[in-house]
Amino acid sequence: MAFRFAPSEILNMAVELERKGIAFYEDLKSRATREDGKRMFQFLADEERRHLETFTRLLEETGETLIDASGEVSQYLGSIVETGVLSKVLRGEVSAENMGLSEALSAGIQVEKESILFYQGFLPFVPREKQAWVEEVIAEEKRHFLRLVGLKEELTGEAV
Repeated sequence: MAFRFAPSEILNMAVELERKGIAFYEDLKSRATREDGKRMFQFLADEERRHLETFTRLLEETGETLIDASGEVSQYLGSIVETGVLSKVLRGEVSAENMGLSEALSAGIQVEKESILFYQGFLPFVPREKQAWVEEVIAEEKRHFLRLVGLKEELTGEAV
């Protein structure tokens, strides 16, 4: 099972993941009944917009000149995308519209978790002077993960 992507393909995946994240959180916001839930989902959608800007800028500034890391790194990233929820996100199969709150929060938690792994693995492709951008996205995704875990526990009483 060898999933291999070119660095530019991986960056395009990051752009698409952020676009899908915006739609996911905006959908959750539109369905939230509590004001604090609406604010949380709006915050997460806005954060994903900033990440989209980061990856779009990185794509514009680096284009095809991203560092070509070892085949193992590319294989690792491909495996993360192809074997987890991220592949479903990229294919448009994950939509909060078709989920209950608990299920949607669980999906968001899983997406954030896999995004962290994906972006950590993506770092070797990024020129050193641009890595701080990706590191900040990783830190924000970790905060999103923790917020969603807390929100799920608070709103549903279910532990993750």
